[in-house]
Amino acid sequence: MAVLAFLALSIGDDLLAYGGALLDCRASSWTECKSLLASTRNQRQFEALLKRYYPPHDDSATSLTTNVHRSPTPPPTPPSEMSTESIDSCDFAYQEASSPGSISLDKSSSTEVVHTVENITEVSPGLCFVISGTIQLTCERFSINLLLKNGDVALHFNPRLPQNYIVRNCRVKGCWGREEVASPLSFNLHRGQRFAVQVLVTDKEFLICVNGRHFNAFQHRLPYRKICTLEVKGDVRDVAVDQCYMECYPQLELEIIRQLSPEALATAQLGVARPLHLPEADGKPMPYTGVLQEPFTNGRKLHLYGRVKLLPHSFYVNLQSSAYVWPHPSILFHLNPRFGSVGGRHVICRNSWTNGKWEREERSENVTDFAPGKPFHLQIACTDVSYQVSLNGKLIAEFIFRDNPRLVEAIYIQGDIKVFDVVVETAY
Repeated sequence: MAVLAFLALSIGDDLLAYGGALLDCRASSWTECKSLLASTRNQRQFEALLKRYYPPHDDSATSLTTNVHRSPTPPPTPPSEMSTESIDSCDFAYQEASSPGSISLDKSSSTEVVHTVENITEVSPGLCFVISGTIQLTCERFSINLLLKNGDVALHFNPRLPQNYIVRNCRVKGCWGREEVASPLSFNLHRGQRFAVQVLVTDKEFLICVNGRHFNAFQHRLPYRKICTLEVKGDVRDVAVDQCYMECYPQLELEIIRQLSPEALATAQLGVARPLHLPEADGKPMPYTGVLQEPFTNGRKLHLYGRVKLLPHSFYVNLQSSAYVWPHPSILFHLNPRFGSVGGRHVICRNSWTNGKWEREERSENVTDFAPGKPFHLQIACTDVSYQVSLNGKLIAEFIFRDNPRLVEAIYIQGDIKVFDVVVETAY
């Protein structure tokens, strides 16, 4: 009995993992089911190696979620952490169904090392690696790897041009972990063109910037302080690598949000159809970051003209204390409409981020004018006690101040919408 109990305890997690994988693929083909089981087995092996070589007491390594065979949808958020979206959410992802799962393979010329930086020391939060070069005309893929002394890969950054997505992963003793391919930023690497990738080390994760725009984050799975080598592999040339310490990230030119008086805005809105029907090419780059010219205080209104995408999940607008991703800004108002699938009812979530965490979330469920493919005019008005949110002239939500509204310096927008214009209406 003791032996049976030991076996049950030792293989119980594996049985649950494989059983969950079988449940997830019960309506799929045998080929898909076999692939999912192989991915689950690979992940279980990776987790075993991670625990063996990098014990949980190492505060630089982060334990991984065991149920990786599940759907990519994030698990239900605990009651103490209501909001999940911030300035780095992957809910609005460019996911690729053709992703090969959790096995990272460098094929053909992608295995050739074209540039190496060795003897990297004193890796600490704030260190930034800047990698630049030219993508060859025949490029299929290339990779940037941050290696530990024993050859393990703390970060594997792997653009795959035929599929138009970027894989992030790590490797322990030859075993790859779970791939991450989702991102709020569309793919912007092209054959024959220059590229620039910034990798910033923080306490909890790597922050990655591609061609001047924040791309995504990759949470530490291995001890980042043990990184000693950077290598670039694959179909790229003229590669250069720089290292520097940064106080804020990313460094990029930010848009100054236009500011109009009520009279000027009323005149502009006489042709209100114009900003709502601009060509696709005239939309703002997403995610969008804009800097305010003056504090967003009593009497001012933020006007957002946009269009909902055809298959929307959600989007959010942050009124935050800075335009940078790191250090994480305070978010005085987080507005997060989440689209329903029946009857046009949507959940409107409101929250704030202070002292390194989300506060109490407020939510309401309303029938609104948000609809797939339809243009909209969203307005956030700052009063003496609250932010009031209107959609196409109808009040849909209110959020009482939790901090001084004068702290708001930037607007951040991300998600399943196209943004045509952002304007601040002055108080007089």
